[in-house]
Amino acid sequence: MIEDMTHVMLFVKDYNEALDFYTNKLGFVKVTDVSPVPGWRFLSVAPNGQGTEIILHVPNPAMQGEAEAKRETELIGKTPALIFKVDDCKKTCDELRAKGVTIVEEPGEAPYGIQAHIVDLYGNPLWLIEPPR
Repeated sequence: MIEDMTHVMLFVKDYNEALDFYTNKLGFVKVTDVSPVPGWRFLSVAPNGQGTEIILHVPNPAMQGEAEAKRETELIGKTPALIFKVDDCKKTCDELRAKGVTIVEEPGEAPYGIQAHIVDLYGNPLWLIEPPR
């Protein structure tokens, strides 16, 4: 049986700029950064360094073949939405805006709390949810 979700993969254009965005703008922690074989980098981040890790993956034709790398490249910015719990949605958006993060939808009421929609530097959708108190 499936026990848990450990990783989600985001396709990105550049490892270092994606790492900078997720650590310096969103405040995530780098969890894994290894190159097990030449030409391949396994890089992951997570909020507080815990929970489900986000793998930041650059498509690589030399490692995956042209067709697979092309398919993955076409998915950059089109990843299914990732949703993150926050304590104070408005305050979090204000802090992220000050760091240059794009706020697509300002914090607003939803049946399950307060939500806001932001995007990463490639346009991947990220939702912030403040549960009801």
